[in-house]
Amino acid sequence: GRREQSSRRDQELRDRKSYLKNFWYAAALSSNVTVDKPLGVDILGTRLTLYRDETGKVICVDDTCPHRGAPLSEGWTATDKSTGKKCIVCPYHGWAFDGEGKLRDVPSAEKGSWPKRPLIGSYDVEECGGFVWLFYGNKSLPKEERPPIPFTPELEDPNWRAVYGEIEFNAGHWGVFENAIDMAHIHYLHADSFGNAEKPKVMDMASERDTWETSCHFRIHNKPMNKMWEWTSVPSVPVTAKAMLPSTSAVHIELAHGVKMITFVNTVPITEDRAINRFCLVRNFALHPAFDFMARE
Repeated sequence: GRREQSSRRDQELRDRKSYLKNFWYAAALSSNVTVDKPLGVDILGTRLTLYRDETGKVICVDDTCPHRGAPLSEGWTATDKSTGKKCIVCPYHGWAFDGEGKLRDVPSAEKGSWPKRPLIGSYDVEECGGFVWLFYGNKSLPKEERPPIPFTPELEDPNWRAVYGEIEFNAGHWGVFENAIDMAHIHYLHADSFGNAEKPKVMDMASERDTWETSCHFRIHNKPMNKMWEWTSVPSVPVTAKAMLPSTSAVHIELAHGVKMITFVNTVPITEDRAINRFCLVRNFALHPAFDFMARE
């Protein structure tokens, strides 16, 4: 009855605050992780620091120094003379940690008098498609058994132009993720741009799925955003929308004259009630950076 229905709803709301483990999450845009300064990132209910090592590879460790709790992301990087490897240095007392979380220097203490085990957590990260991907889960899980990193080949295709960005939301990540693949809402929420509230029907829906993603193919009626876009008008727009675990979407559309665009969105939980979309808008026309404003609009 009512009590059972309420109980199911309560459980659903609790589940929507949880995070899927043993998956890859977009922790940052690659362009935001520089060789000059560590980058602090709030993600999955914790705070981490990203920096580039001596080879340019991204390293990920806990942000909190175990000594006095200072944020390592406010520090800097330095090369450990004994190993030649780049370390992250705490801004409070100069403690330096390597990419495995091991303490490599304490300027106020005798060398070698500190613990040899890792004192801060370190995490597996990979760069792919212009994003830094964090593996959130069991580090002992073999790489060949891990899910694939969400990807669409156009992100790295020189015949396409990719424009990156981030938008933060005061909302749980499941709701934000669902919005990115909800095609029915665009005719109303985006009625002043490309939505078409006079013809809101989603047509000819067909879907397929495998272990890691679901793809849907359908057609919608849109309208040109302004006079400049009228040359791309078609009677109906073919769309392929993909949902990839844990919370990435890729929406492909094709307009007249072979114009194609992809919205690739990684919805990442910050906390149970905050999320961030790390996204890329990809196009196969007007490839000069001067036209990037069109993608952002």
